[in-house]
Amino acid sequence: MAALREAQILISEPAVIASLLRHDASALENLKWCQSSFAGVDPLFRAGLELPLSFQLTRFAGCFGPPIAEWTLARIIEHERGFAATASDQLGKKWAGSRERVLSYRYLSRMTLSILGCGDIGTCIAAAAKAFGMNTVGYTRTPRGADEKESGVDEYTTDISYALQAADFIVSVLPSTQETVGLLSDEALAIASTDTGGKYPVFLNVGRGDVIDEASIIQALDNHYISAAILDVFEVEPLPVESPLWHHPKVTVSPHVSGLTQASDVPKVFLSNYKRYVEGESLHHAVDWDKGY
Repeated sequence: MAALREAQILISEPAVIASLLRHDASALENLKWCQSSFAGVDPLFRAGLELPLSFQLTRFAGCFGPPIAEWTLARIIEHERGFAATASDQLGKKWAGSRERVLSYRYLSRMTLSILGCGDIGTCIAAAAKAFGMNTVGYTRTPRGADEKESGVDEYTTDISYALQAADFIVSVLPSTQETVGLLSDEALAIASTDTGGKYPVFLNVGRGDVIDEASIIQALDNHYISAAILDVFEVEPLPVESPLWHHPKVTVSPHVSGLTQASDVPKVFLSNYKRYVEGESLHHAVDWDKGY
């Protein structure tokens, strides 16, 4: 603990820092900068600590975009082409046994992907989708200026209803903040149903699980607001064994693996910022204590 009190720079997980400061609020009294080893920093905002903290916090970012984009497009293609049905047919030695499922696919180039959250990860997903010719809609909380727009996003909107209604596939990359918790819960996804002019889309979540509660996912599926849910993040992780999501026929459960921290990436991210730190420059991926990310 004495070494931590003297530390001015630290690399750590947000949950570890939160636990440490709950135990002893002065444990990091000399800290100037903490580099998170995780993309999400919400544990620090949920720990009941007095914010803003006295040090600068930077997210582990700039590395997760490509792997999460790979996972997202792989899941979209897997769903559209019925790979799971083909695998089941193989086990039963049935040639095109799931004929209706594997022959009724659509071209990605004729579909729209709405991306909720257009930061580093969201724009990587958009670029990957454009490689397959998909139309892309990017939802952001604040309007984007012409100089802020990324080439992979065809259209930006601050209207969440429009983004949901326009989509064949929706992917949430939203962080966990006061504004996003429960954003898609209750009847929020009803606008995506064909009854209200939507396209009955597939919903994917690679952001944070608390953007929509479990009951609302089940409701959206059973009421035909969305046609499937492909989930890599959940309100509670690991997903409890009693969760109805495990056995719902339209849900795919993935154990939060779309973008994992690779040990070799941590020094790259840290050293890039360390150079800026010693030269007195602003740090990349700095957390805004007011926004929560």
